Amino acid sequence: MTAMWTGVWLEKVRLDVAGIGGSAFRPDPSAALPEQVEVYRVREGGGSPLPCTPAERERWELAAVACLGRLSRALEDFYQAHGGTTVVIDLVTGRGIRHGIGRPRRWPGWERRAVERSARAQHVLALEVGRAVEEYRPVRAEIALRVAEDRAARWAATEAEQRAARHRRTVLDELALRRVWYCGGAAPGEPVLVRRVDLPGPEAETGSSGASVTEDQEPLTARELADELNALAVRAESPVDVRWDERARAATEAECLAREVGLGFLEWWHDLAGPGWRPGPDGPAPVFPSPGQGASAPRQSFGGTGMGGTGGFSGGHSYGGFGGY
Repeated sequence: MTAMWTGVWLEKVRLDVAGIGGSAFRPDPSAALPEQVEVYRVREGGGSPLPCTPAERERWELAAVACLGRLSRALEDFYQAHGGTTVVIDLVTGRGIRHGIGRPRRWPGWERRAVERSARAQHVLALEVGRAVEEYRPVRAEIALRVAEDRAARWAATEAEQRAARHRRTVLDELALRRVWYCGGAAPGEPVLVRRVDLPGPEAETGSSGASVTEDQEPLTARELADELNALAVRAESPVDVRWDERARAATEAECLAREVGLGFLEWWHDLAGPGWRPGPDGPAPVFPSPGQGASAPRQSFGGTGMGGTGGFSGGHSYGGFGGY
């Protein structure tokens, strides 16, 4: 049968025998009466979600209703045994009506008779409560086990998600600190060439194809590269043409994947440089206002890196505690 999700919560039903017995109630310590009875209620749109089948959901609620119904009738009898008349107690819905119990007339021996009558009523109620609880016990144990299993599964999933987030952050931090990137300092209107020094690359070119990348340049970390390209994009008066070496992009993605972090190159770059980059024909390209926006249009805000700026790597996981069943 197809599983579904239903709302489940543990309802603690107070018996309130002293309140029901009123002025005629005399506590008897030998009557083992619990202060409350716990039952699981199921209802759509309330409680904590729990997987179950429609048949289980119906059986669980019917068992709870049967238990509460038996307790309701036992409490009505208890009320009448203490001299009450009109009474309606419905623990299923939480509604009830009862008139107050008047004080007994003080005839000779009235206190002894009040104690005996209340004691008998308490023992009868204790017997009925015990029967109702015992009949409900298998269903309560079944639901309690299901709740514990579901809570454990949720906790395990949260732990796994947190571990994955921590691992992702560690991998990205390690890759971001490697000095393997070169950025060609392009003249205005020329493309900016970006490649990795640890990979075989094309011969450096100059002229119309872009500025040269010389081997005596100090290699950059990915974070330093992000700072430099973001600053360039902010200063530029026209769209910046950033051309990423295809092998550098493929190698970066492969390194992430080898460490069980599946990221596309643009997503990897967003972690470093912020969201102000879009997919371009040669890798991530900085967003620039379109001509129709005019010179007064707000410029794209570029995020900083994890090294003293704003933005940077997104890592960790925030989560709240589980709701009680």
